[in-house]
Amino acid sequence: MPDVDKNELRKQFSRDWEKHYKIKSIVEMGFTRQKCKKCGRNFWSGGERELCADASCIGYPFIGKSPSRRKLGYVETWNELKKYFSKHGHGIIDSYPTVARWRDDLYFSIASINDFQPYVVNGELPPPHNPLLIPQHCIRFPDIANVGVTGRHYTNFVMVGQHAFNTKKTGLFYWKDEALMHDVAYLKALGIQKEELVFMEDVWAGGGNYGPSMEYFVGGLELGNCVFMQYEVLPNGTGRELQTKVIDMGAGLERLAWITNDAATSYEVVFGPVIKYMKKEHGVSVDEKLFANYAKMSGSLNIDEVADVEAEKESIAKKLGISKQELFSHIEPLHALYATSDHLLTVLSAVTDGMLPSNAGGGYNLRLILRRAFGFEEEYGFKFDYAKILELHAQHLLGLFPNLKNGVVSTADIIAEEKKKYEATKQKARGKVVSMLSKGADGLNSSIKTDDLITLYKSHGVPPEFVEEVAKESGVKVHVPGNFYGLVREKEGESKSGEQEDAKLDVSKFDKTEPLYYPDPTKKVGSEKSSFEAKVLGVLGGKYIVLDKSAFYPEGGGQVGDIGTINGIAVIDTQKQAGVTLHLVADTSKFKSGQKVKCEVDLERRKTITRHHTAAHLLNAACREILGSHIWQGGSHKDAEKAHLDITHYKRIIQEELDKIELKVNEYISRNVPILVEVLPRNVAESKYGFTLYQGGAVPGKELRVVSVEGIDTEACGGTHHMLKSTGEIGCFKIVKREGIQDGIERITYKCGTVAIAYVQEKERLLRDAASVVSVSDNELKKTVERFFNEWKEQKKKIGELSEGFAKSEAAEIIKESIASGKTAVRILDTDAETLRKIGNLLLSASGAGASAIKLGDAGASAILVNKLGDVVCASANKSVNASELMQKLASKFGGGGGGNEKLASGRLNSAPKEKSGFF
Repeated sequence: MPDVDKNELRKQFSRDWEKHYKIKSIVEMGFTRQKCKKCGRNFWSGGERELCADASCIGYPFIGKSPSRRKLGYVETWNELKKYFSKHGHGIIDSYPTVARWRDDLYFSIASINDFQPYVVNGELPPPHNPLLIPQHCIRFPDIANVGVTGRHYTNFVMVGQHAFNTKKTGLFYWKDEALMHDVAYLKALGIQKEELVFMEDVWAGGGNYGPSMEYFVGGLELGNCVFMQYEVLPNGTGRELQTKVIDMGAGLERLAWITNDAATSYEVVFGPVIKYMKKEHGVSVDEKLFANYAKMSGSLNIDEVADVEAEKESIAKKLGISKQELFSHIEPLHALYATSDHLLTVLSAVTDGMLPSNAGGGYNLRLILRRAFGFEEEYGFKFDYAKILELHAQHLLGLFPNLKNGVVSTADIIAEEKKKYEATKQKARGKVVSMLSKGADGLNSSIKTDDLITLYKSHGVPPEFVEEVAKESGVKVHVPGNFYGLVREKEGESKSGEQEDAKLDVSKFDKTEPLYYPDPTKKVGSEKSSFEAKVLGVLGGKYIVLDKSAFYPEGGGQVGDIGTINGIAVIDTQKQAGVTLHLVADTSKFKSGQKVKCEVDLERRKTITRHHTAAHLLNAACREILGSHIWQGGSHKDAEKAHLDITHYKRIIQEELDKIELKVNEYISRNVPILVEVLPRNVAESKYGFTLYQGGAVPGKELRVVSVEGIDTEACGGTHHMLKSTGEIGCFKIVKREGIQDGIERITYKCGTVAIAYVQEKERLLRDAASVVSVSDNELKKTVERFFNEWKEQKKKIGELSEGFAKSEAAEIIKESIASGKTAVRILDTDAETLRKIGNLLLSASGAGASAIKLGDAGASAILVNKLGDVVCASANKSVNASELMQKLASKFGGGGGGNEKLASGRLNSAPKEKSGFF
């Protein structure tokens, strides 16, 4: 699909402005089209004015003098919006989760319209209400460097979404007139008169759609943007009207609350009691008059829009009659508190919805902002009580996001773990930074460039503030760009679009395969086809057979594909691509297009795999109950022998927790809970079961196949769970292994049913065999092994002492011999390689028994030490004898290899001489 050039679109829509921007409802209110004398943009206002209302043209004149006749708190502002819109026929729906697991292209919700794409927006599914209002909690990371500074930027925010979907069925019932009429009216309900309001003409484009938009401002602050999603881009680059025209108005709740107050920044209003606590706890205060005057100009410090932030800071300070250094040393601790408050709320929201800090994907940015908060804590000497701050956030937002209280404990624990990792990273990194400073990025001077800072952060987790600190100790100045964290996150972002896909076969010439592996809805759950007849549509890639219909289950959701036979030829695996089932067969030469074939599916194997798959659902539920609600599925694999489930967790699962999880899963099995499968429209399923449906990730299609284990787990899943009527058919569950496969992901491997019993029996057999070796009962084995181990340790200690004495004695003798002869001494000893190295080290340290009066450095002794296995150690304190070269000569002469330095080298010889004389 061709991209839309927004600049060209602006010119096009501006030329035809009467069609796109002359909106009856605001014209009737007295708004007229005008042009800003400063920026040149067109706007609509109820009165004559020279300048538009963008902050870049007029600043923030509302600070200290709110245009609103009401003063509202953050949650209170939402309640007023809800009251107005529900009174005027809008359905009010709850925010979708911040973690967009129902989407395969996004990690986080970044706009309210995301909740309804693509199925509602394209008219395939009806919206939950029409029109509707939603307080969508969003997470975005492009503005990290601006957060805390400009007064209006956040990494998490609430987009108040006002949406209407004009379909063929509804007609154009809620379009430009209605949308802007309600926007003017709801602002009046917040105490803002239409005389304060300015609409700015703009355009919007995204996802192949585009249309005009009207941004609206009050006192320099953009409050919202009403997009009229009206056109779609055609493959040839032209456009046409959409069948479903959408009102997509997004307003920032933070800004709506701020405009009703006299506060210098939106953070004071939005974070309310949190900021009040943090300022009091850490003794942060500012000159209120100075800060208010600064805040009116702080919007110009947007790092994405100003060419030179430092120069802009200098300009602001000059206007305030104070030096830049004095101004920002005074206010930056407060900036740090604002940013930290924002970052912690973002992490709390994400963790509550199931995303953890990590080194990849969506979790990357969570770790980034946490480390930024840790950096502020160090830079300004704060001692944050993270649990307290999180608790205050949850309490403050109880009326808006009551679920946040469920994530406080887990998030506090996660932050504590992240702090430990941060400290450990710094300790490891100091040497790396010192090394880079000593040789310089270009090898000529002691400077570290921006690219080096980014590499240090992305590859080693080293924050730039730490590099600055270490550099300062070395008397080196390091420049950290103001948008550093923006530069770091450029390759990460909110989108999953960069994730690599496996290479695929071209199946475009085949019709989709009719699936026979799900039971006929008219039959009982669990009825299966083990044999069927089909027609061959073709052979693909020289190894796959494509049929018109198939009862072979293709790999999906971690469940491996079915095996069996087609006309007696083995089916080794089954895959699926773009709705076409691919049967991997042992011999494709026996098949041709149009051929009728008889097929057999191995149903017993599939049922064993189904037990493992259904157990994965139970295991996930048990982990959420035992470890916390932050647990989400991160991957899985289920075959006939064993299965594993990967879960998001921030630390290693200990054995005690594994035991509890195992017991909980077996409890679910013993309860014999019914397993239900139903196919529902996506919107119905989401409304009924919530977004934990997407434990296995995004599921395409307007319908969802929902698998429910009543009261335990409900997920959208395409697995063959219908083969089991209830959990009791799983039999039993046994965890066989736990491993951490990557940062923030724990893998639990398990077995079910008869394979679990076989595993336990094998373990018991090994236990009995071990007990019989030492002639004790199973119950006495632990005590006996402990006794043997303690005895072994004692004997090892005694052997070590004897070995030490032997080494000292040999070292002393060798030193005397080497000094007396002036040659390299040779010893062929009946000992191990470790003792040879001990003797070598004693030779170098001249600490051997009987050699205390002889200083090896003066004596110049050297030796070759060999054992019967061919292990060799060369030691030399003689400047004319290089131990490493001696080792190489021996390896060359007798075969083998080794290495070391000029004083000590070691290795192994293939054919060491049996006598000393053989070495020379």
